[in-house]
Amino acid sequence: MRRSGTWLLACLTLATGSAFAEPLFSQRWFSLQTDAATICTDHQQGHLPATQLRAIIDHYEANTPTLRQRAVAYLTRHSHPDWQALLAEHSQDCRQQGQGPLCRLTAYWQGDLDTALRVLALFYDTKTAIKQAETPDTPRFQRHHVRLFEKALRKLPPFMRDFITRARPIRNLADVLDQHNIEGPTRTLIQEAFPHDLDSWVWEDDTLPLSLTPGEGFHGNVVAQVFSGSNRIVFTLKNFDQAMAGNYWKDIGLNYLVDFRLPLVIHELGHVIDNFHFWDGDQTLYFFFWYHKVSNDIVFMRQIKHATLGLWPSRWFEAFEYLWEVNNGRYNGKINEKMAELFAQYMLMPDTLRELSPAAYHWLREAIFQGIEYQGYRHCSTPLTRPLGFWQRLIARPLGR
Repeated sequence: MRRSGTWLLACLTLATGSAFAEPLFSQRWFSLQTDAATICTDHQQGHLPATQLRAIIDHYEANTPTLRQRAVAYLTRHSHPDWQALLAEHSQDCRQQGQGPLCRLTAYWQGDLDTALRVLALFYDTKTAIKQAETPDTPRFQRHHVRLFEKALRKLPPFMRDFITRARPIRNLADVLDQHNIEGPTRTLIQEAFPHDLDSWVWEDDTLPLSLTPGEGFHGNVVAQVFSGSNRIVFTLKNFDQAMAGNYWKDIGLNYLVDFRLPLVIHELGHVIDNFHFWDGDQTLYFFFWYHKVSNDIVFMRQIKHATLGLWPSRWFEAFEYLWEVNNGRYNGKINEKMAELFAQYMLMPDTLRELSPAAYHWLREAIFQGIEYQGYRHCSTPLTRPLGFWQRLIARPLGR
């Protein structure tokens, strides 16, 4: 596979390591997967085994003795005082056991070593920071979330990951807003959306890795959310996990046999790529309005607007989208949301998209994916969904499902 972003990777070679050590974020192990192998799985399948995670970690840590300590400090960094007290307790327990940074990261993930290894390996290879919410009492990511994120990240081409790694933190937000004369409700909206724990997410090269965190999204009503101009995805777990394999919805009469949270994650990654597609790493990236997006490019907007989306085999539109934004199962809402849906459908149901919108498919292939094509859900050898059984319908009725 072609390895892009060489100039960026070269500058990230760690001063403490050997001159022959491979730089971080080389995208070597969590490589691009264009076939349907991982998307046809449930939440217990399709991820790398722990032995391979250890090989990835050893590969990057070779000749770089301080890397693990610094990376774990970053992956567990929080500004909330409750988190700081809990992390100090973890550190003390690990010291008493004669254990180091991996012990602390495992304690942060509630004793789950497999997840600690996966989070560390994903950070080293893809520059993705998977962390818990800044408020400790927010529902937390579990093992199945991290395994799902691994599968979703493997659908992103390397050059798209490189867009994201160039993101820089916005310093002195008030000065930026003053410079562009942003006042009134718009200024308030941006200030409220701006992450107050920003410094906790800045890596030592002064960039913001792609960040995945649990939270509440917009008033807790959304499944997941990406603010315009940002590369942090916030997941409202009580909504998001309803699409996990094995769950069912009475109102649409289906069981999920594969993990249909994957389309949700890739949809949100589409928003991140929308934010960063034109990003050259040189200009200041502003929230909301002051940057060039795919979905507000006048030429690309026509392609997006005229595209016809397909019906998801899971009928997840009916479960997860507001009805006023859906027309017969096909998106009929905001242009940036339709862009994210096109992004997801190109990866996960390309055959249907090609049949319904050949012009949009060709545009995505040439302008967005640089010629890369995928196999989608049609290539799964097992069913994706099945109707509810008698007892499921009976039990779901009093639960309002």
